[in-house]
Amino acid sequence: MTREAVIHRVYSYLLHGERYYEILYSYTNEPDALHQSRVSHTNIYLNPEEGDHVLIEAVLNVITEIKKKG
Repeated sequence: MTREAVIHRVYSYLLHGERYYEILYSYTNEPDALHQSRVSHTNIYLNPEEGDHVLIEAVLNVITEIKKKG
């Protein structure tokens, strides 16, 4: 399932030499409900930033990909 969202905070870190991102975001149809997720650099576009409008693809509430919208 793909949903539109806005990124509120991005924290980048390394784990065993691999880049990961901790993302705080809200879905556009639920702007007051914040969600948090950690994703590998392989599942998100290059240089995510606060305020980015994105499309979040998830299966069983597990994010499989985050794409920048537009």
